[in-house]
Amino acid sequence: MFPVLNLGFIRVSMYSLMVVVGIIAYAIWTIQAVEKREKIETKTVNRLLIVSAFGFVALGLFALLFNSLFHSIERGYPVIGGITWLGGVIGAFPLMVFLIHKFVPPLRGRALQYFNLLVPGIVLAHGFGRIGCFLGGCCYGDVTDSVFGVVFPAGSLAAQKYPGADGASLPVLPTQLFEACFEFLLFVVMLIGYRRLKKHFLEMYLFSYGTFRFLLEFVRGDDRGETGFFFTPSQVMSLILIIAGVLVVLYSKGLVFKRLHAKMEQLAATPPFYPSKYKDNNVHLLRELKRLQEDGIISEADFEEKKKDILNRM
Repeated sequence: MFPVLNLGFIRVSMYSLMVVVGIIAYAIWTIQAVEKREKIETKTVNRLLIVSAFGFVALGLFALLFNSLFHSIERGYPVIGGITWLGGVIGAFPLMVFLIHKFVPPLRGRALQYFNLLVPGIVLAHGFGRIGCFLGGCCYGDVTDSVFGVVFPAGSLAAQKYPGADGASLPVLPTQLFEACFEFLLFVVMLIGYRRLKKHFLEMYLFSYGTFRFLLEFVRGDDRGETGFFFTPSQVMSLILIIAGVLVVLYSKGLVFKRLHAKMEQLAATPPFYPSKYKDNNVHLLRELKRLQEDGIISEADFEEKKKDILNRM
């Protein structure tokens, strides 16, 4: 554990530093994936980054809300404090999709599709955040006599719950690092299979992380509150993620929320209007049409018909 970095008279929280590193990694990924790979104009990418900033703030607030809720159940009276990543995801992900739809006009009707492109960056950011948890000494695992055991120093949260010799903790599982490794591995899989998997990043994350986190809870040793029944708070929220993954799959096939799906399909099939300040407006429209055709939103015949109309106007 290395909770604080001392730089002369400046003390830097390593957890906070790793969170900042994660956010920077997310921004770099967003620019690379959306602007470079998908060839979306810079203005739209900037709007996505602004939406992301609101999303990360919302993630923190929902993380605080859910953590406070489960600790309030545990203690029997209202408690405010702490955060839980899963609670943040449950609240912030739907909000970010809504904000993309509402405040990024060129992507209207395709907010879920483009949120998919942001998911690998979120995975990467969370991986760095979990390293921050390890350095800060929170989110530790159960006591173990395996080769994976890590001893946290005196004064750490693990040492307070599982005191050992000289005030240090007993050897505990570094579940923070297990989770960081999972996140980085998932990011690599998404990166390698980008073209084939990009439409499914969200459901991949909901299923894989929900399942992984549900199982990881069996070896977590820190206090995360109570639900009032058998499952831990994180296991309940992991199940919510898995259910959400099922709903995303069904929605993408038009089997649930049918009216919403039809409305989004209609909006997506209408090329976005670009302000007159773009000198190559028709070129932008052609690129959008081609992207819609490649994504299977409009047919080849529809593409050729609309392409001919645009070319006739040039």
